[in-house]
Amino acid sequence: MTLTSINVNISGVPTEVKLEEIEINKIFLDQDNPRIGFYRDAQPFSDFTQEHITHALSNKNPDAYSKLKENIEINEGIVNPIWVEPKQDGTYLVLEGNTRLLIYRELNEKYITKNVYKKILCRVLPQKISDDQRNFIKLEAHLRGTTPWDAYEKARYLFYLWNKEGYSKDQLATRTKLTKDEITQFIDAFKDMEQQYLPKYTDPSEVLKFSFFMEYEKNKKLKREMEINALTLSDFCDWVGERKIPKAQDVRELRHLIENEESRKVFIKEGFEYAQEILGTIKPEIISPLYQNIEKIIEDLKSLSNYEIVQMQDGDQPMKKQMILDLQKEVNDFVSRYFNKDV
Repeated sequence: MTLTSINVNISGVPTEVKLEEIEINKIFLDQDNPRIGFYRDAQPFSDFTQEHITHALSNKNPDAYSKLKENIEINEGIVNPIWVEPKQDGTYLVLEGNTRLLIYRELNEKYITKNVYKKILCRVLPQKISDDQRNFIKLEAHLRGTTPWDAYEKARYLFYLWNKEGYSKDQLATRTKLTKDEITQFIDAFKDMEQQYLPKYTDPSEVLKFSFFMEYEKNKKLKREMEINALTLSDFCDWVGERKIPKAQDVRELRHLIENEESRKVFIKEGFEYAQEILGTIKPEIISPLYQNIEKIIEDLKSLSNYEIVQMQDGDQPMKKQMILDLQKEVNDFVSRYFNKDV
């Protein structure tokens, strides 16, 4: 039974969307869900069943899955309806909300006598919507949604849309929370891993190193310093793969180690921590926690997403805005007090 019906623009196309409660046994999980893309591609079989999707979704991030399940169980339902596409045989395919449907299935088995989990609230699209509309819904749900999305899977999907579906980076920027520069960084970091890192370091867990490559692609000064010293992306891959860089955030400090000849040699041979000790004796100010934090704040402010800036401008993030204003005041007072005495 249709509860209500509204017309919305989906990828610029006026589309009638119905709100309905649908029996969960009529709805199927989406094997093309971008959140499980790497898991699907890593399997040695082509027939990706509902059972495989169930395993991928429930094991992708067990803590997040458990918290969402607990929330749905306590509330006895969902707040945001899932998006489904009707098929000609009378069934439906989930476009957004696969995990919530899976949790409903599990809770329905747990509470057999309750009717609350036998149906799920859905936004029902017309039959035969376009690929562009499907992609728009997935982008809205996964890139603009409130549920955190694994950075590697996010990059993988952006690369797919750019490389396979023909979306320009400008188009992707208008449909996400990301700037064009951020989209470029995601795509380039994904290419770095896919083309150079993962072919050499093949353990599936190595995808967790994606944040190292995001830091690398964001750091123009590091890439410039590496080029000056005849070091390449292949070298960086080996440093990550051989654990010479302990944490992704250490990539932000790597430029200083490479800049100095002595610390550079130690880093290439022994790794980040030994090289940092050497650099600390040569340029102690570089490894000072205070100045490292200042440099980090500068870089983080430069890379702040346009979406987050707009949120602060519109008053949606007043505490964040106030913290930045407090920082501005402290810096201005410090400069005025110690550096601008003649002003």
